[in-house]
Amino acid sequence: MQPLHNDSALSKFATALRDLQDRTGGTVVLAERYGASRTAVYEALAAKRLPSVFTLERIVIAWGADDELARWRTLRRRTEGELAAEGRSRGEVQVRKTPEEEKFQSALRRLWKEADTPSQNSWGDAAGLSPRTVGSYLDGNTLPTPGKFQLLIAGLANLCSNDENLEDWILEQGDTMQGEHLHQARVARKEAREQARVLASALPGGQPSTKDRASWFATDSS
Repeated sequence: MQPLHNDSALSKFATALRDLQDRTGGTVVLAERYGASRTAVYEALAAKRLPSVFTLERIVIAWGADDELARWRTLRRRTEGELAAEGRSRGEVQVRKTPEEEKFQSALRRLWKEADTPSQNSWGDAAGLSPRTVGSYLDGNTLPTPGKFQLLIAGLANLCSNDENLEDWILEQGDTMQGEHLHQARVARKEAREQARVLASALPGGQPSTKDRASWFATDSS
């Protein structure tokens, strides 16, 4: 893995995560087995993206550092604040997840856990989606379109076809989530992004670039 060459908050976090990996002998494959997205783990180690709380917890648990979870949550929270400060100095505004998005993500994780936490590869194969896309939904980085959400739920239910009651329950919960949680989350996300654009225009650096906007929490548009 390439060395990190700057002192940004993201690089410091990645360095700490690499130290944990060296100390425990943890691997990306092991973190993936515990439910983390392979891409998300690589990006965290390479200082390309701050991992979500969910991904970070999967990594820490997979690497046998369960007793350090509280410390890692605190470190991530502090790093997120430092990244926001760095962004504001450049005239950028971070769009935080709304309560509606948190509710949707929590409901989706619950279904995943009830289905015995299948890997993102197997879930993606069953749903006709890439493992990275499945991981992005679980991490709360992206909200699915209604069409992709239907594929997601159908794939998860298919993985539970040996338990008819569980399969039916997942399909029923999926219908409820799409009619309530997903719609509300997508509306809230759209409003939050619009508010961020207005705020960004008032900061010293003005509106963030197209590249910066693409890094915000997003909703599928396809």
